Amino acid sequence: MYRSPVAWLCLLLVLAAGCSGGGGAGSGASLEEQAAGGAEAGADESNRGQDSTGGSTAGELAEGSSNGSIWQALPVAATGERVIKDGTMVLEIEEGAFDTAFAEVVTASERLGGTVVATTTDNSVGRPPAGTVTVRVPADEYEQLLLSMRDVGIVRNRRISSEDVSTEYVDLQSRLRQQEAQERFYLGLLNDARDVEDAIAIQQQLQGLQTDIERIKGRLQFIDDRTTFSTLTVELYEPGGAPITEPPSGPSLAASWLRAREAFVAVVGAVLVTTVSLLPLLLIAAVAWAVWRWSRRHPSTLGAHPE
Repeated sequence: MYRSPVAWLCLLLVLAAGCSGGGGAGSGASLEEQAAGGAEAGADESNRGQDSTGGSTAGELAEGSSNGSIWQALPVAATGERVIKDGTMVLEIEEGAFDTAFAEVVTASERLGGTVVATTTDNSVGRPPAGTVTVRVPADEYEQLLLSMRDVGIVRNRRISSEDVSTEYVDLQSRLRQQEAQERFYLGLLNDARDVEDAIAIQQQLQGLQTDIERIKGRLQFIDDRTTFSTLTVELYEPGGAPITEPPSGPSLAASWLRAREAFVAVVGAVLVTTVSLLPLLLIAAVAWAVWRWSRRHPSTLGAHPE
């Protein structure tokens, strides 16, 4: 038995209406799901763009994934490029040449493009003068500064440390790009928000992202500063003296008095902490003891019963 064309047409209309309703329900996804998906898409597009360029430089530009804006790409450090260098050198100088040696250290750092960040001097009576000079010079001039210190005095001790932070720097750059991609996406959603609830939800997400971005930027700036300039502390002393950072050799009455005073303060502090901690138990014990003494003195009162 053949169905009429009108019946088939009605069936097709019903199916079309059902598909339309399903599409409308799918479009009502939550704001958070849309934002998460859009941010991930933006980050993926940014990463694909970087992979296709094959190593961008600081002057190259990348397009934003959400609104097409142009942003400055951060320079990517090569392995071993970001190294934090710090050091200390102890120099014994000629007698009576402290001021000259002090000036030579300052001049050497300034000649290499560095600056003096801290100084300390000790001109105590009865002791040869001593002091320290802390300087910062460009990282590529650090070895030259170390070599120039041999002309100032005899190197008695040298401690140089280095920390390679290249991996951390690259990881921070990657995290920053991802966070900024999410920030741009949320800013686009905020501009298109049509009710207060959506705007508040987006703003809350933005606050967390912007806090993370500022923290990452701060760490990157710290690494930039510490790897661009290296630090050296030079300790100077004349024969018969000692570096200012080293304690005087042999027993000292003042040092013994300081140790005794610190020990006394530590003992008194421990007694006070113990007393305060046991105070509740002591109060309970005192009340129990008072009740026991009172019961021993008035046994008839406790044993009497009203008739």
